[in-house]
Amino acid sequence: MAFSGFPFLLGFLPLALCAFAVCARRGEAWAKACLIALSVLFYGVGQPACLPLLLSVVGNYWLLRRMHGSPRAASWAGWGVTANLAVLAWFKYLGPDPVPPLGLSFFTFTQIGGLLYHASGDIAPPRARDYALFAAFFPALTAGPILNPADMLPQLSRDRDWRLGSDQLAVGFGFFVIGLLKKTALADPLAGVVASGFADPSGLTFFPAWQAACSYSLQLYFDFSGYTDMAIGLAWMFGLRFPDNFDQPYRAASVIDYWQRWHMSLTRFLMTHVHTPLTLAVLRWRRAHGLPIGNAAQTTVTGFAAMIAGPVLMTMTAISLWHGAAWTFLLFGLLHAVFLLVNHLWRLHRLPALPRIAAIALTYLCVLVASVVFRAGDVSSAGALLAGMAGWHGVAITFDDPRAVLDIAWLAGLYAIVWAAPTTRQVMQGPAPARLAWRPTPVWAVAMGCGATFGLLLAGGTGEFLYFRF
Repeated sequence: MAFSGFPFLLGFLPLALCAFAVCARRGEAWAKACLIALSVLFYGVGQPACLPLLLSVVGNYWLLRRMHGSPRAASWAGWGVTANLAVLAWFKYLGPDPVPPLGLSFFTFTQIGGLLYHASGDIAPPRARDYALFAAFFPALTAGPILNPADMLPQLSRDRDWRLGSDQLAVGFGFFVIGLLKKTALADPLAGVVASGFADPSGLTFFPAWQAACSYSLQLYFDFSGYTDMAIGLAWMFGLRFPDNFDQPYRAASVIDYWQRWHMSLTRFLMTHVHTPLTLAVLRWRRAHGLPIGNAAQTTVTGFAAMIAGPVLMTMTAISLWHGAAWTFLLFGLLHAVFLLVNHLWRLHRLPALPRIAAIALTYLCVLVASVVFRAGDVSSAGALLAGMAGWHGVAITFDDPRAVLDIAWLAGLYAIVWAAPTTRQVMQGPAPARLAWRPTPVWAVAMGCGATFGLLLAGGTGEFLYFRF
């Protein structure tokens, strides 16, 4: 059930707010029970056949209880992580259905994070209802963010008034409406150009190839940014605070910076649980064998390969596999690994920094090339579209068709938003230019109402979010 579809906007969301308002008046336990029931309903309506997957919440919570105070807590956590990954691998790579259940990677990784957070056995497990809400809260259930237990569990356990408040509804509604407009007004209109361009890339000349690639890049940007805003807004309405998962990644001045801005919760998860442990293991091994580990050692071929290239390649391979079992995803991860390694080499050898505009342009070009591979149906299709972008299929550009001029103007307008507009959080919470900063005023109320109406009118043909299938 997409946040931008009529069933959610006109059915589920009003029902959820009304039910929560009634239950929250009876206290915290009723409020949380209501949110858990709504989350189960949300997932059940969207994909009823996969509803039993939510029973993993029960199994993982049982493990948390066994781990607390146990000398074998780390072993229990290891078995739990293995079981979760086995379920994920079955549905994504081995199962008979080529389309995995909605949001499987997101709520699986959230629960793996919970197991690893409690792996020492020293941290008491949360109450059952708090854990269930942490693992299955519907705004993050299907496309993230991957919730951090250190951030979310304290929010769920602290004493506070769980009733709906006008302030939290107003701010949450603002986040949600801006996200809805990003999805319906900016991302979805690009879908036709993207679909036609990637359907037959071998026939694309220079401009159509660039148009298809740039359109997909922008579609993915506004689609994921819109979902993130809507998820943050929904959580805010119910009194919870989600972390940022998207921070103007196309303004990044390096590929390292890009991954700190794009899908931030996934980057944090893999840095914490894959990259950092691998790097530390290599450093400990080298120290135990009397090998240097400083910056000078990292500039040597063997040192760079062991301390930097190895962990980066493993992490980007994990990102590739997280997206699915396809050669295009693997190539996407390897391309980004190469970009990251070049970035690390540049820093290690202290080469001169590029002017910021040039650095942003080069970073975006790398991201754009990788996004073509990511979207293409197969490797040969990706190569064909990239060849078209290079002019190998012809470079003739004509503007006889007024539609071509409009297409260029539309893409230029979207890039202006990407590179010049403030983020949704800056608008809703600051700092943003005074004329754009949200305030609880009648003018903003009318603006949000008009935005919601416009978004609702555009929602009729809305498809699901692009990240729903990861």
